Amino acid sequence: MKHQPERTCIGCRNVFAKDEVIRVVSGPTGIVIDYREKLPGRAGYVCPKRDCIQKSLNRENLARALRQKGRLPDPEEFISWLEKSIEDKIRSLIVMSAKAGKLAAGFSAVQDAVEKDRVRMLLFAQDLSAGTKEKLALTPVLMQRQATLFTRDEIGGLLSRELVGLIGITDEGLANAVWKETERLKGLIKISE
Repeated sequence: MKHQPERTCIGCRNVFAKDEVIRVVSGPTGIVIDYREKLPGRAGYVCPKRDCIQKSLNRENLARALRQKGRLPDPEEFISWLEKSIEDKIRSLIVMSAKAGKLAAGFSAVQDAVEKDRVRMLLFAQDLSAGTKEKLALTPVLMQRQATLFTRDEIGGLLSRELVGLIGITDEGLANAVWKETERLKGLIKISE
């Protein structure tokens, strides 16, 4: 098995695989979240959990790790930046799934894909009726791999359609990537399941 790089969270001081933590960089304008891990400069890593972020910013652990003096962002401001970065990543993964033809959108298409056992993850709109969710006959795996995020209008906009309340991702790799990001988001905000 290939060696996986490890990083230490500045907040809790636990060691994680590099892809499980968020990279934060000291930029010329202050601290920047480097979600794509492409920015140059000294970096620190923090768990995508609210309490770790607050610990790292309140104790000035982040400033010490980045060797930066000056104003640190407010923990709530930092968390909202991170939430936006994660939501943008999820949006891009949904669009990528649609362009690759690895996405079923709308109740009928998702129900058909579920019956054929092609769906690897479900994403429900926040404003979808409870009755629609109950109509789906879900396998035990899909009962575990679902999230509620965005509105019907937002999901529809991503897919160049009007309103879409339900999508099913049919590719295992894309489903895993979206699931990983929704799990990160759950550490920051409450996503209903």
